[in-house]
Amino acid sequence: MFLTAAPYRACIRVRSSKRIMWLIVIGVALGGIFKTSAPTAAQSLKVKPDLKAPAPRLPNGKPDFSGVWARPGAQDLTRTVTNGNGTSTKGEPNPLPFTTWGQAQWDNYDPVKNGDYAGSCMPFGWIRSFTPHPMQITQNNEYISFLFEQSTMFQVVNTEGLPHRKGWPPTWFGDSRGRWDGDTLIIEAVNFNGWAKLDTLGHPMSADSKLTMTFKRPDFGHIQFKWVLDDPRTYTKPISNERVFVLTPDVEIMEYACMEGNLTSLLQGGVTPWTESRDQDTNVVYGRERDWPAYDQTTTQKLTGVIRSATYNAPYGSLKIEVDKKMSTVILAPPVRMDFRGLTEEMLKPGITVTFEGYASKQIKDEFRAITLTIGNRTTELR
Repeated sequence: MFLTAAPYRACIRVRSSKRIMWLIVIGVALGGIFKTSAPTAAQSLKVKPDLKAPAPRLPNGKPDFSGVWARPGAQDLTRTVTNGNGTSTKGEPNPLPFTTWGQAQWDNYDPVKNGDYAGSCMPFGWIRSFTPHPMQITQNNEYISFLFEQSTMFQVVNTEGLPHRKGWPPTWFGDSRGRWDGDTLIIEAVNFNGWAKLDTLGHPMSADSKLTMTFKRPDFGHIQFKWVLDDPRTYTKPISNERVFVLTPDVEIMEYACMEGNLTSLLQGGVTPWTESRDQDTNVVYGRERDWPAYDQTTTQKLTGVIRSATYNAPYGSLKIEVDKKMSTVILAPPVRMDFRGLTEEMLKPGITVTFEGYASKQIKDEFRAITLTIGNRTTELR
């Protein structure tokens, strides 16, 4: 079985005897750019703030986003969730508008076989860095710094509307520049290496992407965050995601020693090492015979039948089901995706009644490619 959060369970968050003094570390490393930072009342541990109070301001009058923020888990960007602590994520409708190349990257993603860069403690890239682990923001008139507890990563972004830098090598986070539109902070990132994913499940982005992130602080206790990805190589139109962050003034970020937790597992094979990108331009999982264009997507069919046999493992799952005394083959998703979304091998036993929605093959009689699979009251999206 694919363990969806293996890289996270393997990583150990190590608490030292002293809290990490991020502002000092970054200030020294970057020549003290935060010497003129705003008053620290917004992030003081000695004051219990009113989360509905007006947002604090920088000396230049712009909103000050400083503080430690709780974020929603968005391991699958197509999911919409509101959590008890007030954080939320509004997912992009599934399926995403993949190009042929983008669909191949999505189907080919196999962290069990090829490794996941996060499990090898590589930089996460912007969107995947916004994980549930705490994040601290420090800010002054000219810069904003994002201090991610996850893997002790950080990003420092100039907010004066400067142009992108020329001649810099492509990176995981890309080249990021900030500007203001009224009280909205806009950060645009380009020049990616194309290796980062948008979430744990592996939704892809290419090196050609332009990522635009907006931050609003409507009151003291909340940040409204939205990102838009313009990536014509991967998606036929821009995709986006909206989230709400909640201030957690009683939380302090701490050291996160990813390699300390993962090194043994990487060396002993418990976590597959990621050493380089293995992206391919073609769909190596389904090939042309069973890629989506091989099915009649103009007509969605919904059938109910009994499982007579099942295959779960790579490269993709499939079922033989009996519908009205007639056998049909149902092609499922790759096992990584099914397991992540809660459809396990144990659920697909012979004799189980299932309902699927899908498309009929244009070439192979009585074969379907499933969009969803329902067992009892549980429906799993497979695309």
